[in-house]
Amino acid sequence: MKRLTLALLVILLFILAGCGAEQSTVSEGEIEYSSDKSVEDCYLCGGGIENLIPSYWGQNNVALISLNSFEIKPVEINRYNRLDGRLIEEYAGVVSFGNGGGIAGGFSVSLMLNYDRGYATGFVDFHNDETLNIERTSSFLCTNCLNKILPQKISQCFGVGVINFETKEIPLFEKNLAGFGLGDFYIDCNLKERRTNDSHQMDLLIFYCPIRYGGTP
Repeated sequence: MKRLTLALLVILLFILAGCGAEQSTVSEGEIEYSSDKSVEDCYLCGGGIENLIPSYWGQNNVALISLNSFEIKPVEINRYNRLDGRLIEEYAGVVSFGNGGGIAGGFSVSLMLNYDRGYATGFVDFHNDETLNIERTSSFLCTNCLNKILPQKISQCFGVGVINFETKEIPLFEKNLAGFGLGDFYIDCNLKERRTNDSHQMDLLIFYCPIRYGGTP
């Protein structure tokens, strides 16, 4: 009788251990985001984004983008002819300074572009795009694109990222992110401790650095 009782206790312990593991797996599972936006109407896979600043798509360049409003600010390190879309592979001999505010108080950016050395440097003020609003983002993107772009820790993200004009890939700026590669570009970012007008400011260095010596990405 004692042996039977002991056996039953051992079996019960195994069952309880199994239940605990299952609960742990569920609690540690990935977050799944959802959207009512159809694939056909999705700004990325449906192509709607190409109606915004249409002359830039397909260029080997990047831009800053708000996922709250889908406002786009191009960073034209590589110069293209506006009439025929041809890449201008000539010495420019000048640098360019650009800045601009955002729609409805969204992010603003100030950059200096050095075309001949292939980099841009400056900063972004996040303003109303400091927080990523998933509800707004889902009004532009389908469920699949939403889950491709949004990370698991939304609290660490800003509502602004960088988009590749060739691939439409969009990594977001994060609070603890020091930099990331995107196609032929590398984006170095440094979140400042100071705040301006209740908005975080991030220093940026974006430079063109394609694979050299015939290597593959």
